[in-house]
Amino acid sequence: MKKLLRQLTKITDLTILFAAIFVFLAYITPEGIPESSINNLRTNAQTIASSLSSAETQSATANTRLQESNSISSDLRSSISELEGAIINLEAQVNLIDPATDQTSIDELGAEINELNAEINELNTGLTSNESEINIAQRALQTANNNVQSLRDNLRTAEQEVADIEAELESSRAISWIQPVRQNTDKLINAAGFDGFIAGFAALIFCLVVKRRRDWFNRMFGFYFK
Repeated sequence: MKKLLRQLTKITDLTILFAAIFVFLAYITPEGIPESSINNLRTNAQTIASSLSSAETQSATANTRLQESNSISSDLRSSISELEGAIINLEAQVNLIDPATDQTSIDELGAEINELNAEINELNTGLTSNESEINIAQRALQTANNNVQSLRDNLRTAEQEVADIEAELESSRAISWIQPVRQNTDKLINAAGFDGFIAGFAALIFCLVVKRRRDWFNRMFGFYFK
């Protein structure tokens, strides 16, 4: 039983010693870039890219709407122009008729002219309404384009941040496998609420182990100092 306890004591001492060594190494080596920081930047870039895609769709929709409204206005103006040309022709015909001999034809042509004028008035009303739609579509397109440009700028910035941190990660001299020790130790320090806890703890444990296992240290490491 005593032999087992001695073996367990040795294992415990070694565990404490290596834990202290790992903590010491974690803080004398450069601090690595947290994986969460990289993931957050990548997620942010992906979110902006998704928003940009939606904004570009909205811009394309607004542009299509504007083109349709412009096409409608063009058709309305063309129809108005045709009707005005027809009225001119009818008025020319009226001028060629002698009222004394053919008043009936003049009245019929006048009625046609009035009908055409009524149609022109309706088309002008539609044109005015469509011009308002064009103004709305233009503002919507401008807003969408501004949003797209802003998101493109944000995406370029986010992608550059990701590229910078990846380049920094590749050139970093931090030891990747020991970073979890440092991160967990930082969490413990933050939870404890005082600085230097780990350094003091590591130094204390190291001193206790050296004091308790002095003979073992002499046997294990003494040949280095011959």
